[in-house]
Amino acid sequence: MEKSRSGSMNFPDVSVVSTDCLKVNDLSFTYRSWCAKKNEPILSHLFCTLEEKSKTLLLAPFNTGKSTFARIISGVCPKYLPGSMEGDIQVCGKDLAYTEPWELLLTCGYVSQNPQEQFVATCVEDEVAFPLESLGLPQKEIAHRVDEALMQWGLEALRTSSNQELSGGERKRVLLAVQQAINPTLWVLDESFDDLDIHWRSQLADLIRKEDNTVLVLASRYLTQFDDLFDRYALLEEGRLHFGEKQEILSSFSRLCDDDLPNPLINQSISLKKEHMLSCASLTTERSRVSTLETNIFTLSVPSFSLKSGELRTLVGPNGSGKSTFSRLLCGLDTPKSGVFSLDERVVGTKELNRNVGYLFQNPDLQIFLPTVREELSWSLKRRKDLKNAQIQEMVNSCAALFSLDLDETPTTMSYPQRKALQAAVYYLLDRPFYILDELDNALTYSTALKIIALLRRNGAGILLITHDRTFGSLVSDQGYAITDGVLGGV
Repeated sequence: MEKSRSGSMNFPDVSVVSTDCLKVNDLSFTYRSWCAKKNEPILSHLFCTLEEKSKTLLLAPFNTGKSTFARIISGVCPKYLPGSMEGDIQVCGKDLAYTEPWELLLTCGYVSQNPQEQFVATCVEDEVAFPLESLGLPQKEIAHRVDEALMQWGLEALRTSSNQELSGGERKRVLLAVQQAINPTLWVLDESFDDLDIHWRSQLADLIRKEDNTVLVLASRYLTQFDDLFDRYALLEEGRLHFGEKQEILSSFSRLCDDDLPNPLINQSISLKKEHMLSCASLTTERSRVSTLETNIFTLSVPSFSLKSGELRTLVGPNGSGKSTFSRLLCGLDTPKSGVFSLDERVVGTKELNRNVGYLFQNPDLQIFLPTVREELSWSLKRRKDLKNAQIQEMVNSCAALFSLDLDETPTTMSYPQRKALQAAVYYLLDRPFYILDELDNALTYSTALKIIALLRRNGAGILLITHDRTFGSLVSDQGYAITDGVLGGV
């Protein structure tokens, strides 16, 4: 093993060639800049070797090049995400410099942290079948693999469903089903445990543990499902990859993520101008998926719910249980079949709910639409008649600093976690009395997610956090709600 350039950790020996599934030699990468400012290298002189059938966990805080590394291995970058790259990469003996992405179907399977960016077909069944058809497999073999993958990931009833009508967890399971149907030699899983509930996280862990594929899992948090799952551990820091013993890597990762900092929510001093109460009673709603041919109408019942100013509550439940359905009702996007909502003991309709409840979607791209960060943050402020241009600029500058955002950056070229931070910053400026945070913690470190919650709560907002991560949920609140068999109740 070569000594690392930092002198404290080890690089893998890149000269070993007998059983290597992946070899990365002196990789450096810089994204193309779309504005006047030049980008700094995101990866710098990175070395990596993965042996066949090895199971590796790569930990890295967001915006340090984790997803970029995954995309480069998969052939997606720089072909579709332009940039300057140096170094040599071989996947199962294939030199990526002379290999097209579609030639890697059987070699390298990639599951993105943002599942929606990978969908190409109009329904779940076709999504799983598409790569198999591209491989030229017989129709009977395709049908068999599709059936098996859909059954394995609990998607049989969603065969005809459009990805637009799937929950975040269901979308992630579709992409995992695609990879299981293909069964590539190397699995590259970028935050693939996120969006999944406890049951499906456990199933993914069992799949990694039992199969002979080489697996690289990239994550910005260490989850309990990772225990005893990997035989190698790595840390991405300052554009370089370091391998080491589990505790050594976890200790260094914790330092990078500021896990030693106090929880900002504990004893937080908030500025509460007026106390509000949001509640509902005897609420029922029905939901059906237009694109799903064989499915029962989903019914959600909410006997009672309340959220006060300054309160932090969690909402948990399995994938597809109705968490986002309830959120859409609570913020006024949808209308319930029966029941009423009250704000400060006064019955209110959808318009008033929409003005008082900010809903941060699972996918930030559904709420970001302007060319620059500056324009995105300024948009709502410019519609306020009480603010002058100088005040707006001051508020935008301050907000950008708090959320570590570059005002001249183009949102579409920002990383997925950065777009989540921008989404939160927009709502920070809206300053709503209540917020629903739908899977805010996905792809973010605990420290960053807690900081965002503290910022949104600064003026006493009541916050409902939807999460599948029990560890993170316990850091936010020990009180909350759960949806079980279509009924929302307290836990």
